[in-house]
Amino acid sequence: MKEIEVPKEENKTLDGMQKVMYTKDSQGDFITENYGSNIEEFATKTAVDEYELLKEEALLDMSKGISSPICFFMYENRMDLPTLASMVGMFAFRVKRHLKMKHFKKLNEKLLQKYADTFNISIDELRNFKYGK
Repeated sequence: MKEIEVPKEENKTLDGMQKVMYTKDSQGDFITENYGSNIEEFATKTAVDEYELLKEEALLDMSKGISSPICFFMYENRMDLPTLASMVGMFAFRVKRHLKMKHFKKLNEKLLQKYADTFNISIDELRNFKYGK
């Protein structure tokens, strides 16, 4: 069996730490080795930059009255629509409606509480989110 070399490069996104992964030694037994990859660091930074961009777009859309604070907090917590829908226990099409300001304004306390709990904020913070500088 051909051995796979585990990369041990520095990954700044792990704050000086390395991940542990399972690999096989020359006898075919599973062992753990430290793992670090520049490629993974690049992918993580790219994903974080993308969420920052989406957050800025959400703020811009909020200033125009299009997007709701749920949209901003979804990106702030680095979630996408399917992840948020799973977290609040609703279908994605329903959550997608709540991302629009006109539907957000009609949400009852129970639904707002689900979103607030998911984002670990209060209902007041969600309802009265200030997006201007």
